[in-house]
Amino acid sequence: MFLTVKLLLGQRCNLKVSGQESVSTLKKLVSKRLKVPEEQQHLLFRGQLLEDDKRLSDYCIGPSASINVIMRPLEKMALKEAHQPQPQPQPLWHRLGPVLAKHFEPQDAKAVLQLLRQEHEERLQKISLEDLEQLAQYLLQETEPWAEKKFSKVTHSLWPA
Repeated sequence: MFLTVKLLLGQRCNLKVSGQESVSTLKKLVSKRLKVPEEQQHLLFRGQLLEDDKRLSDYCIGPSASINVIMRPLEKMALKEAHQPQPQPQPLWHRLGPVLAKHFEPQDAKAVLQLLRQEHEERLQKISLEDLEQLAQYLLQETEPWAEKKFSKVTHSLWPA
């Protein structure tokens, strides 16, 4: 069977595998084709993280399935970042509270903030990996002029400028 393997930033490839292949074997194939080290790969199928010691058939992965690859940072990079003190960004909700307090009574400001947080959480639950991939592509196009403009029509319909 053929699987489509996609990186979050748009790279993709088709791989011929058997349903009896292990996830670790699939990672080796992905490493060869997409040049992503195996230790950096998180493979996802329908939002579920695939474990190295399981087989593709354990996840009911069939022909023409789409596997997403999420790259984790190398441990060395993570260790360097851990040693450097980084300022903790203040959550949006802490900054939004004082703004709302200027326009609403205290109890109303608190209620509005609570509703905004609830709506935000509900919308986050509805985001698919495909939406995230399109958003990443859209953001790359804005910040990097050399980036490919392949998905611009689709992303503009999802995230208007």
